[in-house]
Amino acid sequence: MADEPSSRAASAPAPHYALPSLCAELPEYTNAEADAIAQAFRSGNFCSLKDIPNRLGCGSVARHRFRKVLKSREPVAACGSYSRRSAFSEFEYIPSPYSMAESIRRQERLHHESQAERFGGGAWRAAGSACPLRHEAFGRADGFSVYQSEPDPFGAAEDQALRQKWLQDAAILAGPFRPAGRNKGRAGESSSELPSGSMLPEMVQQIHRQLQADWSLPFVVCSTEDEHIVIRVELSALDAAPGLVAYMNAFARSNHVVNAYRLRRTVEDWNVTPGDGHLYFTLQPPWVRSTSTETFYSLHPEQRAWGPRRQVAASDTSSISLSTTSGRGEELPLGT
Repeated sequence: MADEPSSRAASAPAPHYALPSLCAELPEYTNAEADAIAQAFRSGNFCSLKDIPNRLGCGSVARHRFRKVLKSREPVAACGSYSRRSAFSEFEYIPSPYSMAESIRRQERLHHESQAERFGGGAWRAAGSACPLRHEAFGRADGFSVYQSEPDPFGAAEDQALRQKWLQDAAILAGPFRPAGRNKGRAGESSSELPSGSMLPEMVQQIHRQLQADWSLPFVVCSTEDEHIVIRVELSALDAAPGLVAYMNAFARSNHVVNAYRLRRTVEDWNVTPGDGHLYFTLQPPWVRSTSTETFYSLHPEQRAWGPRRQVAASDTSSISLSTTSGRGEELPLGT
């Protein structure tokens, strides 16, 4: 009767959570060998190909891994004696004195303290807790002070220059001074900023310098009585005259000296050979005025029906009789 409770307890079924599962019954999951082989061929794996047996069969990978585990549990044999020759030679270790500077400063401080105690009889004590200002007397009650509180001369000079600059800037109300005048440039320049006759020697020098830098020909640059700039070159020294003419056309159109002084070429005196063995080019300054009719009659003298205006004004005759020939051969007066 006493064995009945124990037999009942042994025959009682175990609860569901205590029953063994399939994973617990199997020694290892069935796809372990395939995973081990796949891990050996993946990037970043921890399984090497040498851990895989040469001949694959059912359970061969698991047995090989089990042998490796058993082999790793065996104690490692002690290594043999080391050779006396080593990669690095033996040397005596001497510590570097990293605190040498601190020790020197410490010794100097102790020496100064000992000297102060020796000659002063104790630690230094201030005469009072009040801190005098720079303008106050120092050391004596009568007001005499060896210390002279003077301003820095360099700082005072900088302040004075800065103050003078402020005053000058404040005096300018509407930009820099520009003199008045009716003659204005293309960019709004005043009459004093435009090229004038006083700059004529400078123009001649700069044009001659530009031509000599580009050509090896003997150029002659000069100014005439009517303040024109003439460029002359010998025809015998020219290898190709059309090349020089093309250069002078580009020179008069795009050279920075010509554009700076606002020179323009004189059409009637440009690329002219009067027969003296020279080639002439003439530039006109901006202050020299010329009319378009004079240029036209200079290029087409056959269109001029009477003499120059100066000759007409100087003559005492008040009228000029012009005549033409009719179809009959008779001269008919056109006017009186």
